[in-house]
Amino acid sequence: METDTIQGTVNTAFRVALLFGCDTTTAEAAVLDGIGACEDVSHRSLVIEAIGSALRRRASSTDAPGAVQLLPAELRHLFKLQPLLRDCFVLRILLGLSPEVCTGLLNISVTEFEDASYAALKQLPLLFPNVDYRDNQSHPMSAVGRSQRG
Repeated sequence: METDTIQGTVNTAFRVALLFGCDTTTAEAAVLDGIGACEDVSHRSLVIEAIGSALRRRASSTDAPGAVQLLPAELRHLFKLQPLLRDCFVLRILLGLSPEVCTGLLNISVTEFEDASYAALKQLPLLFPNVDYRDNQSHPMSAVGRSQRG
């Protein structure tokens, strides 16, 4: 996921909100909250603020399977994971946030976070049963491998 431009950062924040199970209206509101909450204009701050808003808002978000279709096919498979496992994977692996930031955003202990992250990584290959993982080009997660780490 790209975060080297403000447009890329906004797109990343929106996609992450969708990955957290928000509908498009809630994802948009989370991004706007992120923009409004940023005291500095760093890309990382915007994404973190938007994530916090998405996590707070998603409980009231309507279940919108159509919103998931806005995501690349590789990322849609993540919805086969339990929500906490998906959240941990998205924050730590896809966004590259530190465990401390992840546990703060998710309001869970370090042990819970580590256990959920491990479980997500262990289950992930099972989500793509027909892929030869020895070939990096065909790896379903190669599309997100180009992400910027924050």
